[in-house]
This record gives sequence, C-alpha cells and structure tokens, in this order.
Amino acid sequence: MTTTNTLDTTTASAAGGARKGYRRAEQDGTLPADVPQMVEAPVGACAVMGVLVRVAGAVPIRLDMSHAGTHEMQLGLSLGTILIYLRTAITAHAIADGWANAALLARDLPMSAIGKRPMPVGPSTVGAMVRMAGVPRVTTGWQDAVPGTTRPALLRIQAGPVTWEVCDTAAYRSMLRGWRQAAQMLDAGAALDTALDADGGE
Repeated sequence: MTTTNTLDTTTASAAGGARKGYRRAEQDGTLPADVPQMVEAPVGACAVMGVLVRVAGAVPIRLDMSHAGTHEMQLGLSLGTILIYLRTAITAHAIADGWANAALLARDLPMSAIGKRPMPVGPSTVGAMVRMAGVPRVTTGWQDAVPGTTRPALLRIQAGPVTWEVCDTAAYRSMLRGWRQAAQMLDAGAALDTALDADGGE
C-alpha cells in the first residue's frame, strides 16, 4: 500500500469532498450557484384577534377620564380585569344599547353564581387592554348548560373584539351600569368641550 502526500493530491481530496453531501464554499464564503442559499426569514407579526371573558357576580367598575373638555379627551373604562379606552360617547352608547337589548335573555340567568372568586379592578390588575371607536357591532346569544360538565348556562355578548360570557344577572347589571356611566361621562366631557369652544377656549 502506497500513500502519496503531495500538495496536488491533498488539494484534490479536499475539493472532491470526503464526506457525502459536503460542498466546498467559494473563497468569498458564498456557496456555489447550484447550491440553495440561506434565506433570512421575514420579520414576523402577531395580532390578538379577540378576547373571551367570563364574568360572574358584581363586576367592579372604574372610570378614569383624562383631558376632559378637550379634543384629546379619553376615558379608561375598567370592567373587572378588562381596560377599554373610549374617545366618544357614541361608542359607549352603542355598546350600552346592545347590552340593554339583551335584557330578555338575561332574565333566564341565575341571580348570582356561587363559588366565584372576587374580581379586582384597576390598572395594576389589567388582563387585557382594548381601544374601541366608532359604532361597534354588538351581538348577543344564549348558550345552554352542558350536562355532565361544570359549564353553566351563559349569555354571550360580543362588542368589537371582546366577547363576554355572563353567568348571572349580577354580572349583567353591573356591566350594563358601567357602559351607561361611561356614556354619561363622555357626554359631559363633549359638552364641556363644546362650551369651551364657544367661549373661545377661555
């Protein structure tokens, strides 16, 4: 057995690829044209398409108004752990009317569900933030309880990207009251803005 260790032989062995599937890179580091090049993946994107919330018992409500009486007026409506930002009263009125229209369905709910944990409220306990504008569509529907499971009968109310599953009349009434209060505050803020404009901003 004879082994020849010359520069040409060594070079040929490396160029030929001792391992199956190995391809030599060009001097500038790029792969040959017939070899698939590495393509950098495009920048990804993520979007929340909807939020599902189940409520039972009296839902704590909090309203935080900022820039009242100006064109930058904004209301933060906290419904339990959901924080909703509103700019105009027409949005709050549309949703409040949608909730009010579900009153007949809400009559079939129990007065108060038992065994539910107390719900905190405020910026430090926010689970989701939503910005609503215009006149969002409000849809309602009834779902019967599922036999053999812990799922109770539910009233589903969807407003924009948020769907609430209401378990009892206590939750329904407190939520309706929150939307109505939001509409009233935004109405008052808009009236103040109009009055200031009439006075020349004084």
